[in-house]
This record gives sequence, structure tokens and C-alpha cells, in this order.
Amino acid sequence: MKKIIAVLASVAMLSSVFSGCSGGNQQTSTSSGAASGGTSAPVSINYYGGWTGGDLDKMSALVKKFNESQSEVQVTFTSLQWSQMFTKFLADYQAGSTPDVVAMHSFELGQFVDMGVLSSDAIKSLDLNASDYIKTAWDGTILSDVQYGVPLDVNMHALYYNKDLFKAAGIASAPTNKEELIAAAQKLTVDANGKNATESGFDAANIKQYGFGFLQNHHAFYQAFALMNQQGYNPFTDDMTTLSLDSEKTSAAFQFLEDLVYKYKVTPAGEKSPIDDFKAGSVAMVIDGNWQLSGVDSAAKFDWDTAAYPQIFSEKAVWGASELLAIPNNKDADKVKAAQTFVKWLSDNSAEWALSGQIPANVKAQQAATKIKGIEAYNSELDYVKFLPAHKKSVKVFSSAAPSPILTAAQNAMLNDKDPAEITKQLESDINKVLAG
Repeated sequence: MKKIIAVLASVAMLSSVFSGCSGGNQQTSTSSGAASGGTSAPVSINYYGGWTGGDLDKMSALVKKFNESQSEVQVTFTSLQWSQMFTKFLADYQAGSTPDVVAMHSFELGQFVDMGVLSSDAIKSLDLNASDYIKTAWDGTILSDVQYGVPLDVNMHALYYNKDLFKAAGIASAPTNKEELIAAAQKLTVDANGKNATESGFDAANIKQYGFGFLQNHHAFYQAFALMNQQGYNPFTDDMTTLSLDSEKTSAAFQFLEDLVYKYKVTPAGEKSPIDDFKAGSVAMVIDGNWQLSGVDSAAKFDWDTAAYPQIFSEKAVWGASELLAIPNNKDADKVKAAQTFVKWLSDNSAEWALSGQIPANVKAQQAATKIKGIEAYNSELDYVKFLPAHKKSVKVFSSAAPSPILTAAQNAMLNDKDPAEITKQLESDINKVLAG
């Protein structure tokens, strides 16, 4: 209980690492559907999630479909912004009114395992098969060789690009490596006089169209994390007690991102919503997640597509995350059994979840899912996607809320053009303070 109280105090101050991912405003949704048929009252269970955008509508529809498909279990779905949902979950758990199913991201798992609030036995007795799920998603539900959840989906970064602008600039295909990316971005960065960044007389102070864009908040760190992994280097582990960063490789990752803004002048400094700039046609390429697919498809007035995240260094790697369904500890055996029934059904029927841009972790559901435009680039990255660790302090280390270590690093790189070696040194120090605290 002391751990829960301590985390309640801290998580209330944190924004989710995914605060910019769903694309919606903070809201609460409670969804249920009347179960039909049967003579006995169904077991009622509560399901908490953190979706607030278009994905909320898709999840609500799935809950309704489950409730209408049988008469034994009735699910009430409540969705809040992730950090608020976790605060509510822990407060309810402490008060003895725990939700029966809770969604979370794989990196968030560690804190709840450390607090002892999740039932691994409820997951184990489902007798799931690893071969039925995408490997990275399956691995993301396991900590210290114990499984604590059912994999739901996988999310990643990839490259969105404006095919009309590419055609006008004489660029045949999306860039796949560092040289191609910089060359394309320079050619697609155009000033008010119509000169691009490769031409003499280009006015970098008066740009009307940028070649490349990306979120410069915590997602800039996600890119740095991917670029570190592209050098065969990942210093973040589930059990780290202290952190020692490789200055050369970490600095190289931040340096590449800084150069796009300050050396090549192809990315606007302090860009707040690159996906909106992309939809408006003022940025030719952006890095963003698969959760943006449906929004881009409905808003873009030009031909567009996606491509795999470019390989800047020696190996392929891209940041990603997975969502899972966990079952909290509960002495009510009927509710546990009902929760098991629901999470298994949701996993097996998650093909419809793909309509919100998600990649179902269930292999059969993924194969059955409607292939929305742009999803194939993300599917192509599944073999080399890299997750942040499920460390018990990951929510603090990788928080999107100031003054978190990763947000400080991102701001120092993207807004302050700080020496990458100094950024690395401060990032290491800031993370070690969190780990020690």
C-alpha cells in the first residue's frame, strides 16, 4: 500500500509518454451494451483504458459488440487520458474497488508489477500460445520470466510523404537512408522565391515549404532511442540500477536530429504539430505513428503514402510500443473469470481495432484486419521495432512531462541546439537521479 500511495502522488503529476499519440482531447467515456438472452444476471466487470481520440470510438464499439455477443459478462468501459486513468486505477485498487481489466503500454508494466497489483496467475491460466502473437508484443507482456498481460497491439514511427510534392521535385521514391533523406529534404525545402535548399541564393530565413518534420517533444527522444539502436546500442534495461551512456553513440543520435534543423535547415525549429503541417501540404515528409493514419487519410487533399523509418546508421531499428491488457488482483473468482473471458475475446477479435490505425498483436486478427492505407510500412518494421524497458521507474524516466530526463534532452537538442555531448551527460545524470530516488 505504501508503494501505491507513493506512486499515486507521483503519477498524478505525470503526463503519459503517449500524450500526443491518440490525437484527441482529454475526455471520459463509459461504454456498455446490454447483453441479450439468458436467464441469470451477467457478471459485471469494469475495464479501464487511456484512449481519448478516434481509437476511443473503436474500442467502445468493440466493448459494445462483446456485450451483445453473449449473456454471461457485462463490461463497462471507462476511458481517461492515460496518466489520469492510472491514478484512478490505483486509487480504486487501494479502496477495494479495483477495475477488473486495465490497459497499459508495455513500458508501464514494471511499476505495477513492483507494486504487486497485477495477477500473473489470471494470465497464466488463459494458457496462451506465444506463436499466436507478434513476438515483440508477446515479449512486452513478460517481466522476469513472468507474464502479466495479453498483448493487444503494436505502435511505431514511420515516414509519411507527400507523393505530389515528390513528383513535382523529381524525386522517384521515399528515402531509405541518411543520404537519400537529407537530399530529398533539401530539395523539398523551398523559400518564398521558389529556391530549394540545394540552390544558390536559398533564403533559410524565409521558408514557405519544409522538406522534413517531426515532433520535437518526447518523441524526439524516441527518435534518438531508435538511432542509438541503429548503431547496435541500447543502454536501457528492465533491471538497470544505474546508467552509463556511450557518449559517442548517444551524441551521434542527437547530432543527426539537430543537423536537420540547424545545419541543413530542412526542419522547422520548435515545430509543434508536424502531422497538421503535413496535412496542410507545408511539410513534405514527417515522422509519426500509425495512430495518425486514419486522420491523414481523411484530411489530406493530395496523394500520400508511408515508408519504413529510414536507416541512418548501420542497422535497422525504429522506436515502438505495445499495448496490453492486464488483470488486477481480485478475490472475486467470478469477476476474474469474466475478465479472462473478455480479454481473450478482445484479443481474438481485435481485427476491428486496426481501423484506428493500430496493428493487432494477435496474428490471426492482424491477418484478418482491413489493411488501411499506409499500414504496410509499419508492418514491415515489426522485425526490428525496439521498445523502452518495463523498468519499475520507466514512467518517471521516460515521462513526457517536464522536467523529465527525456523531455529535457529533447528540448536541449531541438530548441537550444546544445552540444550533443553535453546533452548526453545531462541525460545520464538526470536518469540516474530518478533511478536513485
